[in-house]
Amino acid sequence: MNVNIGIVMKLIGLLFLFLTVSATADALKAVPDDTYIFNKSKIRIEGKLSPFEATVEIEDFGLQKYILKIYLHSAFAAIPPSFNLEVKFPLEKINQIWNSKTWSNKSFFTLPSYDRAAAEFSIISGLTINDQNQITLTCKDAYKAKFVSSNIREENDSIVFYLGFFEDNPPLSNLQDYQAEVLVDFSNVHFSKAIFDASSWFLTDEFKLGVASVDTTNVPVFSTWYPMHRNIPLENITRELDSLRTFNFKSVLVDDGWQSLVKMKIDTSYQYENNSFKTMNLFKQKCIEMGLPLYLWYSIPFMGGNPVILKKFEGKYIRYRAPRQMSVLDPRYPEVRKHLVSTYANFLTEWQFDGYWFDFLKEFYPKEGALIEQDKGRDFVNIQLAVDTLYADMEARLKTIKPNIFMGQKFMDVGPNLVSYQSLLTGFVGVENTQVVREKMVNNRLLYGKFTPFMEVVAINPREKPEDIARKLQSVLFGNPYLSFFVTTLPQESKQTIRFWLDYWKRNHKVLFEGNFEPMQVSRFYPVIRVDNDHKTIYMLYGDYSISLPVVLNSTFDVINSKVSESVQFLLAKPGLQYNYEIFNCKGVSTEKGIMKGKNKNSFDFLVPSAGFIRVTPFSNQH
Repeated sequence: MNVNIGIVMKLIGLLFLFLTVSATADALKAVPDDTYIFNKSKIRIEGKLSPFEATVEIEDFGLQKYILKIYLHSAFAAIPPSFNLEVKFPLEKINQIWNSKTWSNKSFFTLPSYDRAAAEFSIISGLTINDQNQITLTCKDAYKAKFVSSNIREENDSIVFYLGFFEDNPPLSNLQDYQAEVLVDFSNVHFSKAIFDASSWFLTDEFKLGVASVDTTNVPVFSTWYPMHRNIPLENITRELDSLRTFNFKSVLVDDGWQSLVKMKIDTSYQYENNSFKTMNLFKQKCIEMGLPLYLWYSIPFMGGNPVILKKFEGKYIRYRAPRQMSVLDPRYPEVRKHLVSTYANFLTEWQFDGYWFDFLKEFYPKEGALIEQDKGRDFVNIQLAVDTLYADMEARLKTIKPNIFMGQKFMDVGPNLVSYQSLLTGFVGVENTQVVREKMVNNRLLYGKFTPFMEVVAINPREKPEDIARKLQSVLFGNPYLSFFVTTLPQESKQTIRFWLDYWKRNHKVLFEGNFEPMQVSRFYPVIRVDNDHKTIYMLYGDYSISLPVVLNSTFDVINSKVSESVQFLLAKPGLQYNYEIFNCKGVSTEKGIMKGKNKNSFDFLVPSAGFIRVTPFSNQH
């Protein structure tokens, strides 16, 4: 009996050992094979640090997220050193790159050069072919990361992500200590979430202080840009303002071109001929009558051929633009900044309009062709700091005249920086430009989410097909509508198209701006964008893509076909599913409706008019 008990105990012990080993093996299987192990061996600091010494500490910041704390110390104050923080990552895991400092990232081994108008802080991400995040990095410091760049390089079987510190235009003051934090995110999420999380981490203080806000009170915006550049008299534009009511515009921008209406006396530094105000005044009064805020476009850097001004600021220009016969003032001179502030303050006092839209601020920055003049009393060496000071002084002065004045700016690239002077973008006319515009819009949304101030003027001419007009509006649907056209010459179907898509933007604003925002396929310039909330899903197709429908559909699916071709394909989770559908053309007119029945099919192909859309809803026999 004792022997039997011993044998039983041994068997129980062996069974327990087997179960333990099995459980351990299962637990090991549960750990993903591709989990990236991050430690100091993956980090490297390179550069001439002397007289500084550098240390880096790693802190956990959540699941697969880390904060690198960089400390630089010198025994005495010195110029900040130029150095790189490098992080190695397996090359095989990366198929696409996203970078806040540039755009058109078709090949991440030939990144385009950076632009001063790009976002002022660096976020760089490595993604899979399916747009899943593999690694995202960004940095913040006491300078709001203005002196930090981002880039990558290939090194054997690794891709090296690196942040460059103080490479170009370092701060002027000497330092004894410097600290920076770098967020490194390896979480397996859609890249859009990783980028916005990184941006939110960088902009935490701005979001808390309410610097970033969502205000669509004055959008859509109507701009006079297109008709003025077609030499249509302002009197004619004024007469058609009443017809803009039917488009539901909320404000008016007197855009580039108004300067030819207001004539300056040639022998004075700031005097306008009184008669030249008459036409503009009529336009202004009409806007007041309609309850539309009036904004005035102004280009800050350029100085025309007024002999008084040219002589007054002789030698205080950055460059001369020969084709346009314009000089670019140098904001590093206090008298230049004072003149610019006074010019806008005087004009605001006399006109009492609602705001300025500043333009071409990037022209302040030196580039090829810049004039190198002897210093005649500059109080700044750094142009960026001088422009920041100019904008701060101008804002303070203008708000003493009109406390609620709107101050907006336009830029050409990814931008903007919510907490500085970059907030709006420039315009386009042809439908062939929609890809570039779309890319800028998406990059802007990735950085700032619902706080995006993206606006790109869409000019519409009377010869365009309604489909092309709709596709242009669809290229900016996830931003703020800003349109320019001359109503009188537009065909009725063009007006109908514009009204429909402005109304679509308004009715779907909540999902467009506050829903989950997922652009897809970075390397193809985002041919597909998906937004959704609990009540609605919208797919925007700029290229071919198959839409997967859920087994149980509890909300409305809109699939907008912003392609030239009409083919739209749906994939079903299993055969036998049924959905209701309705197809609309680019003017919002219903062209077909029915039931999608998947008896023995896993996919459905529809012909949806170019720039139209198909709406899929839960199945109902009463459809």
